[in-house]
Amino acid sequence: MRWLGLSILLLGCPRPPAPSGPADSGAVALEAVDAGPLVTEARLAAWLRWQFAVAALPGLNRADGGAELRARARQEADLLADAGLTSDEADGIEAVVAAVVAERNVARLTGADALQQFRQGMTHLSVEQRLKAEAALADLQVKSAQGSLVQVEAQHGAEAVRVVLTREAEVTKTWDALLEARGDKR
Repeated sequence: MRWLGLSILLLGCPRPPAPSGPADSGAVALEAVDAGPLVTEARLAAWLRWQFAVAALPGLNRADGGAELRARARQEADLLADAGLTSDEADGIEAVVAAVVAERNVARLTGADALQQFRQGMTHLSVEQRLKAEAALADLQVKSAQGSLVQVEAQHGAEAVRVVLTREAEVTKTWDALLEARGDKR
């Protein structure tokens, strides 16, 4: 019974006037703006400068505790901002660099071993067979160098891989130093 009385009371109350003008429809989903390719020559150069600057920072005293780690994180963030990169951009570039360097290292190692075994086997062939085998080997090396990055290109884009490869020696050296500093390379 109480609910019936409350319902009647509410129905009899005057309603506030409807708002004039556009109504707020709540949260609006924003579309992501395409900022272009993540790995460009300029961004890769900025990432390399940032890595070089971070490597030049003094080593950490791990026994110090959190204060030194927090200070180091602020220094690295400042250096990243000075390089003109965001944390997400640096992470994205690092992912492409890591994938390219890893794939190229694997291709070099496995390719070199297989190539050495193949060449040793060729010493026992006749001259005619050896010439055919050398031609096949040359063709295989060209295809191997082109195809080893297909998966990386599919994941990160052919243009990103191309940009990293334009500075492959420097990128590889920087990546190796980064792994060494992190203690990931033995």
